[in-house]
Amino acid sequence: MIKSLSILLTMSLVLTLFSAQTHHVEAKTMIKAGTSLFDEEMTESNRVIPEPETKQDVALLLNLPVKHMNDVKQVTKDQLSVTKYSVQEIEMLAKLISGEARGESFEGKVAVASVTVNRVLSSEFPNSIKEVIFQSGAYTAVSDGQYDRQPGKDAYRAVYSALIGEDPSSGALFYYNPETATDNWIRNRHIIKEIGKHVFTR
Repeated sequence: MIKSLSILLTMSLVLTLFSAQTHHVEAKTMIKAGTSLFDEEMTESNRVIPEPETKQDVALLLNLPVKHMNDVKQVTKDQLSVTKYSVQEIEMLAKLISGEARGESFEGKVAVASVTVNRVLSSEFPNSIKEVIFQSGAYTAVSDGQYDRQPGKDAYRAVYSALIGEDPSSGALFYYNPETATDNWIRNRHIIKEIGKHVFTR
């Protein structure tokens, strides 16, 4: 009788230990699976393309300084020191795109913005967005007042794309509308490509 009881107790202990081990394995598997799903979600969210709608959105995405940005709620330390572009220049470029490329596709808007950025980087032009935009006779929109219109969100998106290095113009320094251009000198420049109503040249 005692022997039988001992055998039953031993079997019960073995079953208990086995059950506990099984639950431990299942728990570990669930934790691993959960972590994997979380990682996948994080990776997916990191692939979301930001769509800035204001100059503040663009500045924050580019990690730019936040001077004169009183309505920005969150500021990081780096944003107080980076000075490659200013918030004012973001607004200027958005206004330029709105005036020069209104009615063009998003690609066309980015291309126009890229020409301005390319000029800033070229030794042939001034070295700031503000100086390039307001160079005498450089842009029709500045001359005829279209520059003064309030930019839409597509203009800010185009600014962001151009400032992070996207360049549909393929390095162009000039562009013009063949139907409305009055300066013959620009028609003699090497054509790189056409986007919408604009011809892009070097």
